[in-house]
Amino acid sequence: MCAASSDDHVRLPLWTALVLISGAASVLAVRLANPSVLDELLTTVAIFFVLPFVLFLILNTISRVAAVIAAIAMPGAWLLIARGSADSALLSLIPIVSALVIAVIYCTRGAPGTGHGAAGSRHATLGSGHSAATSGRRSAFVLLPALAVAVTILLAPTPRPPHMIPRVLLIGIDGASWGRVEPLVADGRLPNLERLIEHGHTARLRTLPSMYSPQIWSTIATGCLPDDHGIYDFGCRQADFRVGRLWDRMWVDGRSCGLCGWYFTWPPNPHLGQNDFVVPSTLAPDGRTYPPDFSFYWQLWARESFKSDETVPYHVAALKAFRNGVRLSTLRRAVTGVVARKLSPRAPLEEAWRNRQLSAALETDVFCELLRTRRPEFAAILLNQVDKVSHLYWKYMEPEGFEHVSADDQARYSGVIDELYVEIDACLAKILDVAPLDAEIVVVSDHGFRPALRRTAGRFCRIRTENLIKVLGMESDVFGTNVDRVVHLRPTAESEPLREAALNRLEARLADAHLSDESVPFFTVTRDGPSLCLEIKDRNELPPDARLVIGSDARPVAELVAMRIEARFSGEHHPDGVFILAGPSSDRATVGDSLHVLDVAPTVAALLDLPSAPNWTGRPAIGNLSPEALAVAVYPAPSASVPANTTMDEALKEKLRAMGYLE
Repeated sequence: MCAASSDDHVRLPLWTALVLISGAASVLAVRLANPSVLDELLTTVAIFFVLPFVLFLILNTISRVAAVIAAIAMPGAWLLIARGSADSALLSLIPIVSALVIAVIYCTRGAPGTGHGAAGSRHATLGSGHSAATSGRRSAFVLLPALAVAVTILLAPTPRPPHMIPRVLLIGIDGASWGRVEPLVADGRLPNLERLIEHGHTARLRTLPSMYSPQIWSTIATGCLPDDHGIYDFGCRQADFRVGRLWDRMWVDGRSCGLCGWYFTWPPNPHLGQNDFVVPSTLAPDGRTYPPDFSFYWQLWARESFKSDETVPYHVAALKAFRNGVRLSTLRRAVTGVVARKLSPRAPLEEAWRNRQLSAALETDVFCELLRTRRPEFAAILLNQVDKVSHLYWKYMEPEGFEHVSADDQARYSGVIDELYVEIDACLAKILDVAPLDAEIVVVSDHGFRPALRRTAGRFCRIRTENLIKVLGMESDVFGTNVDRVVHLRPTAESEPLREAALNRLEARLADAHLSDESVPFFTVTRDGPSLCLEIKDRNELPPDARLVIGSDARPVAELVAMRIEARFSGEHHPDGVFILAGPSSDRATVGDSLHVLDVAPTVAALLDLPSAPNWTGRPAIGNLSPEALAVAVYPAPSASVPANTTMDEALKEKLRAMGYLE
């Protein structure tokens, strides 16, 4: 009995040493393969040291050989999981060296028949006190160096990537508003935005009258108005661009670009260069990316947001994510969310903002990994989470004017929008850590936000776009979306004459729509290029049993208009967005505190020494331009063409419903 007890006492330090060496080698392999993924110390310790220690002890009760084999195999297994862009020959040495060290320690310190095997047990029986003390001192020689190695690896800083590029980073934050940024900066909650503001130039960014995101982001990318660039709503495709974007000009010139989350970049050109990357917006009909390994981003978002049948199992997507630079903190949050939903389903309002928070972290991790490995000259990311959350949760932050906000909901959700801004600031920290110190950083938003207090006849009314299109009998001919109280309707015919004919027919029918007991028009109808903008006219009364006459068809108003006492979408777009320019060129800013979205493309082009386009009406925000920036050249439109597809259109509508852009 004494011999067995002594043997067990000796084995515990030995197994601790083996776990430390195996875990340290695993951490080192992962850090070299993907330098940024292990960003949480406690989670790293739990995964690479605590859990293996428990596993090895359990295996040890079955077979010591099996436990040692597991310790030897663990670094190689983690290397296989995390294999990245680093030199595979160098990485392969880590598990080999680790295996040799573990084998030597086990054979010399703990194998049966050696110093602490059968002979060691007999010796322990004769003089257990002296033996235990000696073995403890000897184990310390193994434990202390292994512990030092583990701590050194865990705390070692991640080096910046070689080749200090990109030169320019364009960071889009959909819906970011100075009205929220300024108080949060004053409270110290946005340290990274605060740093950019303090060392850069800021301005109020005036937007387009429509305040419609697909139009504005396309204007920011092209420097042109919608009538020139051709993008009017989310139903447009990359082939609809009539002019080129900043990156189209760069690709023609043989210069490298990286894009993440930007609208209308699907499908990516499969023949881009080794320094390019394109991860389209999640509104894309499928997960095609360049390089192809990053389709997991779309798959994860699709599974969480619109339950696509094309998504892969969680564990497969998580493995791909970890292998391609998604950080441990992001994966931990994702796994925690999945487990929490399995144990206790969360309310939809709780689920919505947490999903947006997680998607921002996931998208940024993907962007940073591609910046680190591809190193393009110019890169752009579009984060749309603030916009979506501001639409839904504004009434909890500013309940004045929204009488039906309960005290419990206000307490639970009043800080949600600010939490999203804090999350976006954390995303900025990741991006700035990867970017070179002398990079030009441009942060923009397409519009701001304000409370949506306007009512019709005492109610928050919103047109049911899909029902309206069905009543018109134009389901296959018209694409529609809701933006706040306004509906955008666009005929989808291939030829210009057919589109114009459909537009005239649509306008005539809607302009004549009225309540059955009235003759005054029910809608305000205006043209926006090839689209109609539709809004309910202000009125004092809207009886719930009234019928709306469209042509010869009379339908209950409630079928075509959502009439709510409470505001489902309580935040609406404000015409002033955010502009920040930080970097070496910020001291050359030549504008005051106001810019227009048309000025963003000329500014970025000047920073990149790109020529001006002949159809630009905006101006750069910096002076002392290079000769290249003063030149004029055509920006060729993208050549990608994807034919119309009913299945693709239905998938897009499902996503727009999930985002609140389709009623």
